[in-house]
Amino acid sequence: MSARPRRLRNRIFIAMVSVAIGVLVFTGIATQALTYRTRVSDARSDIASRAPAVVNALDNLRTHLTTQQERQHTVQGDRRVAREFALLLRATLNIAHGTLVSVAANGTVGSGLSALTTSPQLGNGDAPLLDLPAGLSANDLDTKQLLAGTRQVGSAGNIVFIALPLATNATGATPVVVLSKPVERGLARRAGAFFLGTALIAAITAAIVSYLLARRFTRPLAVMGATAGRIAAGDLTARVDLGNHPTDELSELAVTLNRMAQQLDHARGQERAFLLSVSHDLRTPLTSIRGYAEAMTDGTADDAATRRRAAAVIAAESRRLERLVADLLQLARLDAREFSLHPRSFDSVTTIRDALDAFRPQAEELGIALNLDAPAKLPAETDPERLGQIVANLVENALKYATGAIDVTVRAHDGLELEVLDDGPGIAPTELDAVFERLYTARGTPGRTVGTGLGLAIVRELAATMGGTVRASSDPSGGATFTVVLPIGERPVPTS
Repeated sequence: MSARPRRLRNRIFIAMVSVAIGVLVFTGIATQALTYRTRVSDARSDIASRAPAVVNALDNLRTHLTTQQERQHTVQGDRRVAREFALLLRATLNIAHGTLVSVAANGTVGSGLSALTTSPQLGNGDAPLLDLPAGLSANDLDTKQLLAGTRQVGSAGNIVFIALPLATNATGATPVVVLSKPVERGLARRAGAFFLGTALIAAITAAIVSYLLARRFTRPLAVMGATAGRIAAGDLTARVDLGNHPTDELSELAVTLNRMAQQLDHARGQERAFLLSVSHDLRTPLTSIRGYAEAMTDGTADDAATRRRAAAVIAAESRRLERLVADLLQLARLDAREFSLHPRSFDSVTTIRDALDAFRPQAEELGIALNLDAPAKLPAETDPERLGQIVANLVENALKYATGAIDVTVRAHDGLELEVLDDGPGIAPTELDAVFERLYTARGTPGRTVGTGLGLAIVRELAATMGGTVRASSDPSGGATFTVVLPIGERPVPTS
């Protein structure tokens, strides 16, 4: 048992929902990353804007401490100065959200107090302000860069910091002010409920829209698939209802499917009419042949004149059958692309004249004049036998309806232009495009029994195969004109 095929609607729905969820996830991650980078940039800008003021304040404090110590010559005075300095240092570092460390000449990081002053009177009661901020370690500082007097901007984990070296004191240690600011990474955690709620609403909306779009896209395809199935089963009257389809690619596909079904229906009707016409054209000569053959067999045709007449009718009807079968085979080869051309250089006027001469005895018997208007010579590079066949079929069709004359004109105009004009009843304008269909009789006045009724269809197929065109026109006062234009220059001629 074969697995149930997955429906296109489900695949489209799953794909669209997956894309929507993927976009949501990507947007959330990208938003969090962009927000974190923005917060980092803002933190760096903030501490960088505070750095000059902090450096100046500490330099002023150190200068003030040195001046006061030089003025004091007692232990009590030194202690008072130390307490004042400690209070000012604490206030400055607290306001700046910074700490003070020292970098020894060998790169060791220690308390910043010893690097700021050499006074033994200053205590270490503000140890948190005289060490690295929480989250930073000595390994995060570039001591070589700081000893060279260059500030360091960096980060460690979620801590952004700027290390600002001050002037080195007499002990060789460099005091370094470290301004830091933590950057919170957990934006999604803080806004978790809001983000998840928004994402859930967006996902539900995307699922609804995806379902509606998938249904919108696949419903017309399902209708067209059902219609195509009916057509394949033989119901050529099936059509796609275009009432609910907007003008888009699906509508164009539905129109194309309807046009194809209409053409198939029309072709089937033509095929039936063709078979009926061929059956009639085959039955008529066969009936004559059978009747005269039976008359000769049962002795009804007992005199020589009757027998000769019977033999003549049988021969004529046999030739008619032979011509009909030959035309049918030729059309079949043209349809199957098994028809071949053999182009060569020749004089087209001579070929056309020879084809007309073959019909002169029949035209004289009918009292119709065959007139040819052509240049002395018109070289051509195509298949002369197929050109002669085109002329023969056009003249044969004209003999059905002409009353007194058939004028054949040949001229060089965009190739070889062959025009055959009869003085018959003409063709109605609404039927001009249909005269090249097989066994189609367009004229209201019945014509003579000449040919098989397939001549114009063969002319159209031959002209197309030779790279040319054929058209029909009619004068309101009467008469029909058939014009064939064929390429005659040095060019490739289509072959099959």
